[in-house]
Amino acid sequence: MNDLQLLVLVLFVLLFSLIAPLAWLAWIRKTERYHTEGWGPLLRAFGYGAFIGTFVSAILEGIFQAAYNVWIQPDLGLPSESVQQGQYLGLIVLAVFVAPIIEEGMKGLGVWGMRERIRYVADGLVFGSAVGFGFSFIENVLYGASAWTTGGFAALLATIIIRSISSSLLHGSATAMTGLGVAENQLRRGQGHKLAGYYSLAVLMHGSFNALASITIILSLLGFATSTGESDTLSLLALVAAITFAFAAFGHVRTKITEMETQPIYRPPSPPPRTAPYAYTSSQAHRQR
Repeated sequence: MNDLQLLVLVLFVLLFSLIAPLAWLAWIRKTERYHTEGWGPLLRAFGYGAFIGTFVSAILEGIFQAAYNVWIQPDLGLPSESVQQGQYLGLIVLAVFVAPIIEEGMKGLGVWGMRERIRYVADGLVFGSAVGFGFSFIENVLYGASAWTTGGFAALLATIIIRSISSSLLHGSATAMTGLGVAENQLRRGQGHKLAGYYSLAVLMHGSFNALASITIILSLLGFATSTGESDTLSLLALVAAITFAFAAFGHVRTKITEMETQPIYRPPSPPPRTAPYAYTSSQAHRQR
């Protein structure tokens, strides 16, 4: 492959990975009918998720993976033939528990940074979705590129298409819950427990989705042996379940936006400006004498 072909491929992957997240974001944006947020702030939130959320999360997850390989896996005491199981266990712990905590935390920071733009409770859901969809855009690029190196162009297309109707929706929907928590905290100051609760819900959604996507590995670790045909069938069923879960979460977010789009954020009125004490002029003082 020459340089021109490689450039065309890179541009194709970028564009193809971007289409679905932007389309989902446009749909979420139009769900808020009465107070539609402008594209400028939403694209800033999208960019945060894409270029800060993903890369900081990748660094933190890489640190966890390295720590697991160096300190935790050797202490499991697995025989040499079970080392691969130990590696699979590390991947499952990362996918189901560690990654959701890190990624939803990083995405949540992006929504928190946009909190002054939140005027209505539904805005929190919209901004949360924007950050999540941005995150999914770069993930689509990275997973698509990885699939191309191992399976060629067909694997690249299949990976991006599947992720566009599953992981992209999940990322946007989960972070929308954190955005709702940010909006609730803005609505009534001191409601940090609600923000923590909605963040925990986002982590639970994300972890559950990853568990569905990894069900064959989880069953193998639990000792359930399956034939190749059974494993393929189970993987297909898990994929359908994960896509269904993602669409259900997306539908829930749109319902919440419709319910809350007219509920404004209460901002305490500003205190009246302080005025200087009334001072007599020299002429007034003279008249009083």
